[in-house]
Amino acid sequence: MIVIAAIRRFRSACFICLCTLLVFMTLLTVRPQVTYACSCVVPDPPLAAMENSAAVFEGTVISIKKPGGNIISSADPVQVTFQVGVRWKGEMGEKLTLSTARSEESCGFEFTEGGRYLVYAREYTEGELKAGIGTQTEGDKALANLTTSICSRTKLYSNAQKDLDELGAGTAGGSPTAPPDLDGSNGNSGTGGEAGADAGTTEAGDQSATVQLVYAGIAAAIAIFIAALLYLHRTGKMRK
Repeated sequence: MIVIAAIRRFRSACFICLCTLLVFMTLLTVRPQVTYACSCVVPDPPLAAMENSAAVFEGTVISIKKPGGNIISSADPVQVTFQVGVRWKGEMGEKLTLSTARSEESCGFEFTEGGRYLVYAREYTEGELKAGIGTQTEGDKALANLTTSICSRTKLYSNAQKDLDELGAGTAGGSPTAPPDLDGSNGNSGTGGEAGADAGTTEAGDQSATVQLVYAGIAAAIAIFIAALLYLHRTGKMRK
């Protein structure tokens, strides 16, 4: 009887240890979602940036259309429609719609409705066009597939004095264009920062989340092991 009881206790201990090991290994194999951060080369000076752009214009955002769906990505294309004022390059009507990524994490320019901007836009690549991203509003001419990002010189109009000085006089469009509001009283909080030095999108692993997962796994394993010891101790007492 003593041998049988010992065998049962040993089997119970082995089973609990295996369960503990399984939980611990499962937690270690769960990897946190990898995040990506946008980083850009230093933008060209205004005239060179205009040369490399498909369209350069001043405009006020009149609508922002974000994609629907349950799954949200920082790279989702957001359709931004402008009331165009002065233009320096490109043929366009009074309104123009371009796309940008939803978030700065994917190099998107986060426009604000009602905000006034100086926009440097480029045409989409072939791959982007196949995805059906970027269209102008109905009735506009040419340049139907445009995009911009924080890696361009696009910025709030109130911060564009240097660009305006170098670009010179543009062609007036459908909306009046006043001098830039240098005191920032337009009240637009859109983000137009230019990103730093390295080209492309770089991967940044979430190391803190990994450490937290490891600690959680260790804590769970210890808790289960202590519970197993208490269970075996209690079972041994009851049998005595």
